[in-house]
Amino acid sequence: MYKASNGSGELMENKVIRVGGYIRVSTQEQAKEGYSIPAQTKCLKSYCSARNWILHELYIDPGYSGAKMERPALQKMLSDIKKGLVDLVLVYKLDRLSRSQKDTLYLIEDVFLKNEVAFVSINENFDTSSAFGRAMIGILSVFAQLEREQIKERTQMGLAERAKNGMWHGSGITPIGYDYDPASNQLVVNEYEAMQIREAFDLFVNQNYAFTKIVKTFRNKGYSHKHGVWAHSSKLRYILSNKTYIGRINWNGEDYPGKHDPIIPSSLFEAAQKKLAEKDWKLTDKPAKSPFDATQLLSGVLFCGNCGGRYYGAGCYRGSHDPNSPKRRYEHIYSCYSRTKTKLEMIKDPSCKNKNWKTETLDNYVITRIKNLRLEGEIENLIAKERPKNPGIDQRKALEKQIDDIDRQISRLLTLYQLEDVPTAEIGLRLSDLTRKKKTVEEAIENIPLYEPELSVAKAKSLLADAEEIFNCGTTEEKRSLIHALIRKIILTGNDVVIEWAFI
Repeated sequence: MYKASNGSGELMENKVIRVGGYIRVSTQEQAKEGYSIPAQTKCLKSYCSARNWILHELYIDPGYSGAKMERPALQKMLSDIKKGLVDLVLVYKLDRLSRSQKDTLYLIEDVFLKNEVAFVSINENFDTSSAFGRAMIGILSVFAQLEREQIKERTQMGLAERAKNGMWHGSGITPIGYDYDPASNQLVVNEYEAMQIREAFDLFVNQNYAFTKIVKTFRNKGYSHKHGVWAHSSKLRYILSNKTYIGRINWNGEDYPGKHDPIIPSSLFEAAQKKLAEKDWKLTDKPAKSPFDATQLLSGVLFCGNCGGRYYGAGCYRGSHDPNSPKRRYEHIYSCYSRTKTKLEMIKDPSCKNKNWKTETLDNYVITRIKNLRLEGEIENLIAKERPKNPGIDQRKALEKQIDDIDRQISRLLTLYQLEDVPTAEIGLRLSDLTRKKKTVEEAIENIPLYEPELSVAKAKSLLADAEEIFNCGTTEEKRSLIHALIRKIILTGNDVVIEWAFI
C-alpha cells in the first residue's frame, strides 16, 4: 500500500496518490452553473489527470444539504479513509464538504490528518499539505458557517411571517384533522379525521374517558388517519392541547389567528385544558403497579441508615403470646430486611439491629412534614439549607466567559481580514489556533456535570395544592403517589428520620 503523506500532512514526491473525489449538490443547487454533478465530476477528473493522480472513487451525494454529516457517500468515503484506501480528498469547493465550521474542522483535523490524508479544494486553490493551507481552511470554514446561519435566519424569518399571516408553515407533520394545500398555503379540514378529533375531545371532556380508553374505542371502531392507526395514547395529549384545532397557528411558542377553519369550539378546547391541568391526571384507568406492598404508604422509599438496605411494610403481634388473649393485637411496622432476614437477597448486613418503626407513627410524621411544605417560603428555605452547592455552575460560567473572549478575538480577526490590514497567512494561523482553543473549551463545558433535581419547585407546589384533601379523603394509592412524587428517599437511623426531597 502506498502512502501519500509523510505523517505531517505534506505530500511526498514519486508516490501514487489515490484520490477520493467528493461531490455534493443540494436540491436548490442542482441548476446552478458549476454546481451540477456533471460539472463537478468533470472538474475533479481534469484536476487529477493534470497531476497524474489516480481517481480511486467518486463519492457523490445528490440532493443532500451540507449542514449535516449524515450523508451516505460522505460516510462511505470516511470509512474508506480509515481502511487506508484514500490518500487525498479532493473537492471542487470547500462548502461541498460541509457548511458547518465545526464539521469541516472535525473532518480535516480529526479524520483526514489523523489518517495521513491530504485535503485539496480546487476553487480556493489550496491544500492541507502546507500550514498556510490549513490556516486558510479555518478562515473559509468561518465564512461557510456564516453563510449557512444567514440562510437559516432568513428561512426562520419567512416561516415566522407566514405564521403571523395565519398560514401553516408547510413543514413538519400536518395535524390529524387537516390536509395541507401548498397552493393556498393553508390547512384544509379533512372531514373524516376531523370527526375523530371532535369525538376525542367529547370523550375526554364530557364522558371522562382516559387516554387509553379513547384509543381502544377508536381501534374498535376501525378509525385511522394519515399517519396510520390509533396505536398509542401519548398522541392524544398533544392533540388535546393543540390550538390548531381552534383556528390558531403556533410558531416558536407564539400563536396567531389562522386562516384555516377550526374543528372544535374554543369553549370545548378550554375545558380540555382545564382537565389536562388537573392534579395527577392519569393516562390510563389501571392503578399504578408497584413491586412493594401498596397498602403501606412509605414502602419503596425507606432505607436503613446503618446497613443501607431497604425497609419494608411488615407486621407483628403485641401484648401476649396467647392467640386467644384479649391483650393480643396485630401491629403494622416498618422493618429493615437485614434485621428480619425475610429475603436473603435483600440483606446488606446480617448484624444490623436498626429499630422497627410503627407504621402509624412514621406515616404521620412524614405526612406532617409534607403538609408543612405548604407554608410560605418553606420549600425555598429547605433548598437553601439542604441543596448541595454545585461547583460546576461557577466552572461553567468561567468557561463560557472564555468562549465569549475567543469569539470576540475571532470577530476582530475577520474584520482585519476583510480590511486587509494584516497578512492573510498570519490571520489564518491565529484563527486556526483560536478555533482549536474554542473547541477545547466547548468540550470542557460538555463534560461538566450539572445537578438537576428530579422534581421542579413549580411541580412540587402544584402537587402540594391538594395535599390536605388527599391525606384526609384520598385512597391509599393517591396518598402513595403524592408521597413518592415528593420524596426521593427516607433514611432511618435509630430515632433519626432524614427525608431527601425530590425537589432538592
